[in-house]
Amino acid sequence: MTLFFASHTIEIRRLRPFGSTIQNFSATFTAYPADIQPLDISRTNQANGRIGTMFECYLDGSVPIAEGDQIDSGGKRYSVKAVSRFENGMLDHIQCILEAQDG
Repeated sequence: MTLFFASHTIEIRRLRPFGSTIQNFSATFTAYPADIQPLDISRTNQANGRIGTMFECYLDGSVPIAEGDQIDSGGKRYSVKAVSRFENGMLDHIQCILEAQDG
């Protein structure tokens, strides 16, 4: 059951080994529905971020996302700073704190 209104479609990128000593971000090749909203000023300050670069994202509880991943959505790239999973039976969802990479 979806708890949010999906306003974006995201693609998750994860840091993976590329060769023997190099790591590179590669896509997971799956698009997930998500809701991305800007953080308010007080929460942006708590996250030690700049106003206008910090966002929160809501996802279905089954999405395989982790801190350190990157999200691509609508031509913008975000870095995942924090992931909170809420498991309440029917209302499972994930809330992420994102930082825009393009400022």
